[in-house]
Amino acid sequence: MRDLMNIQVFSEKTGIPKSTLRFYEEKALLVPIRNKENGYRLYTDAQVELAKLIASLRLINVPLKEVQQYVASAESERQNMRRKWMETIRRQLDLLNLQLKFLDSNPNEEIFLMEKETERILWFSAEERQGRFAKFFKLGREELEKHGVKISHSYLKHVSGRQNVRAMIGFGIANHHDVSEISFFEVEEQLSKSLCVATYFRGNFTAIEDAYQSLIKYIVLNNYAPAGPIMEMYQGEQLDAVTIFMPVMKLGGE
Repeated sequence: MRDLMNIQVFSEKTGIPKSTLRFYEEKALLVPIRNKENGYRLYTDAQVELAKLIASLRLINVPLKEVQQYVASAESERQNMRRKWMETIRRQLDLLNLQLKFLDSNPNEEIFLMEKETERILWFSAEERQGRFAKFFKLGREELEKHGVKISHSYLKHVSGRQNVRAMIGFGIANHHDVSEISFFEVEEQLSKSLCVATYFRGNFTAIEDAYQSLIKYIVLNNYAPAGPIMEMYQGEQLDAVTIFMPVMKLGGE
């Protein structure tokens, strides 16, 4: 007859608390035999390795449903799941390293980290002297409002030039809007969710280049790897203050 262990002995052998073993049973991950006479839980030697595997997966924050799937899967599927978890952990490490780099850089209050959510953006091109693009934002906004399209943010992305600047003017809109009949815009883009290094500027927009230079200097000195272009982001209709940001890490598994 195979050796059976009560929950106390099994807990001592595996190093897993009894409360955790009861939880595994509740979730059908590790089901003991029940003593017919007294209903006590009894575990087998064959369950020791399984218990340790489940505990290890939970310690590295594998979701419970995925642990259940892993335990029930063949080896080929388990390999695929392990690859997925490894990629997730690598992304988490990249994020932690970036956060440590930010803290280690001793940034002043003008530089900050910002999480930029994914956003649908419509773009059109414009050319004007630096800091004088307000009229183009107004034109784009009026065009969208004519068609009942609500705007979340406005954007400016430099293409070329310093004094006379070629730029793309963009507007963030909801995904449900149908803009197929609007010919004013040249490009539609789905902006990826990103972690960004950013700065805030308010004042004379003919001097906005100073804010750009400060942000770029910080990025270069601290060896951030750009994950997208520098952009200006405006809230609502407010055009006298801007967040200037550069993505330095894609988020959301991209």
